[in-house]
Amino acid sequence: MFRSKSGRLMPFSRGLIAVFGAILAGCASVGSPGGGLYDETPPVLKNSDPANGATNVRRQRITMRFDENIKLDNANDKLTVSPPQEKSPVIMSNAKTLTIELGDTLKPNTTYSLDLGNAVQDNNEGNPMEHLSLLFSTGDHIDSLQICGYLLNAANLEPVTGAYVGIYRVAEGDTTALSANDSIFMTRPFERAGKTDEFGKFTILGCAPGRYRMYALNDGNTNYRYDLASEDIGFVDTLVVPSMDTARIVLFSFNEGKLTRYLDDCRRSDSIHINVRFATRMDSLPKLSFMLPDSSLVPCDSLLVPEVNQTFDTLTYWIKDSACYAADTLNLVLTYLHTDTLGIDVARTDTIQLLKPVQRAAQASDKKQNDGKKPKDKKRRSRKDEEKQDSLPKLNFMTLRQISGTTLDIGDKPRFETSAPIDSLHQEMLHLMFLRDSVWEEMAFRLELDSLNPRRFTLIAHPHYTPEFSYQFVADSAAMCDIYGNPLNRTQLSFKEKSTEDYAHLLFNIEGISDPAFVQLLDGRDMVKQTSPVVNGQAKFVHVPAGTYYARIVLDANRNGLFDTGNLAERRHAETVYYLNAELQLRANWTVQQTWNPTDVPVVKQKPDAVKINKPKEQKEKKSKNEEYLRKLGKL
Repeated sequence: MFRSKSGRLMPFSRGLIAVFGAILAGCASVGSPGGGLYDETPPVLKNSDPANGATNVRRQRITMRFDENIKLDNANDKLTVSPPQEKSPVIMSNAKTLTIELGDTLKPNTTYSLDLGNAVQDNNEGNPMEHLSLLFSTGDHIDSLQICGYLLNAANLEPVTGAYVGIYRVAEGDTTALSANDSIFMTRPFERAGKTDEFGKFTILGCAPGRYRMYALNDGNTNYRYDLASEDIGFVDTLVVPSMDTARIVLFSFNEGKLTRYLDDCRRSDSIHINVRFATRMDSLPKLSFMLPDSSLVPCDSLLVPEVNQTFDTLTYWIKDSACYAADTLNLVLTYLHTDTLGIDVARTDTIQLLKPVQRAAQASDKKQNDGKKPKDKKRRSRKDEEKQDSLPKLNFMTLRQISGTTLDIGDKPRFETSAPIDSLHQEMLHLMFLRDSVWEEMAFRLELDSLNPRRFTLIAHPHYTPEFSYQFVADSAAMCDIYGNPLNRTQLSFKEKSTEDYAHLLFNIEGISDPAFVQLLDGRDMVKQTSPVVNGQAKFVHVPAGTYYARIVLDANRNGLFDTGNLAERRHAETVYYLNAELQLRANWTVQQTWNPTDVPVVKQKPDAVKINKPKEQKEKKSKNEEYLRKLGKL
């Protein structure tokens, strides 16, 4: 039968067909002067074939007829059929008729449900018919219980949209259900499923009485089972019984972190750079060698300087050797970890021909000519012109810039970056100065090189930086030299540390949970700004820049100070996360105390809308133009 989704279980009574349509809005808006009222009424279902709640159905074609012309809104994505179909249904609309052709042969003695959500709209105004669904059976009995709930991202409580939540019925005597040996989720498609909407809500229709395993799946290949490392999943610890109130079932989605490793790209961006990009984070650097014309290999350890990005998936190699960066072609032998078809990481070696950009452009032009395509007319460029296009360093001096800004937050350290990797430096030619009583004085410091980026370093002051003091970092001429022999010209960079009065202080009094846990202070983009452990029921944040903040707490089961994902084989969920359902306004030189019991608010309502990434469409209250129109006519 047609029903609206709800959290209550609704057993179907044969012979009784219930249609739950949308509640119709009251007035319509005025169309044009003297043209009457706009239609704000969604379509109404008049009848269907098979009828709602029909039994002994044999046909794969479903027809629905409405009281007005209709159109479809993303129907292929919104339609959910249970049991799930191997072949995608074909959905068509014509005037007042909607036709769905199921691709799979109907199974005997099975209840089928079709959930269209709000995919059907009236043709003129686009008013959607909400929660349109249909039940029929191929046997003489129809199952009509339903299971409802929500799916949230475990790490940030985002409503998960467009994922499947499915069930498997547990047979009598099955002792593997929910055990470590339970592989049904990875070997068989869901028996019944629902799809989450923009609020993360799902409804599984047409359930028979019994006990069920329940899983969530962000299905990457639409086969309704977990078989890709990139797929996010979730599970329920206990068996679900549809006869009980299941409206409050909440699943938490996570990715197991099974990395699929492969080489994504490798090229020369110019003469002195080799860029290597992997699909996922690296645990170790690959091994590189150059292949000579006689096929012998030369290790690259002394020829290249690696620079690793913050996500550990991209490497920029600086070519030190002049013979190498002058060569038009380099044959690189690259050994790295690669995930095979069995999901096992194995060492793989590729030989890659690397061309200068000018050489690649020339080859591409030759290919066009060979393909019979006329290349664009270009002036012949001399060797000098080509060299001007290349980034081979012609600098007389290396350069130094400040990447931490000229005003530091209390506790931050000044960070600097050079134009090319540092080859040598003379610390006695580097000076850290501070201004006291209008006099610049030198102070002790330590220079800390970045372990991932050979162009960056941090200045650690002894004993420490002082708020409101002004500082200068002075590098004498030739205090540094890069890998290409370019010295640093005399450089002077200034910075200062903010005053303590520029900051707020925040103290959380945590109730209802016990250690271990940590609290993260978030900005309006849900990005972590500061983290503090919960100690004796309190989390303290000092020197917080004034502004608007939000907060979440992570129950840190393994005490590592990080959010840890789940593992299906171990039946281990991702670590529990709660959000403070409030906005924190912190003002400079203020101290704020906030009492917080993370379990006071239901988890599906905790995350503030302001920091939700997938913000649902606003439920706008319609402004009735009809009322305005009738009021002008004096009829209201």
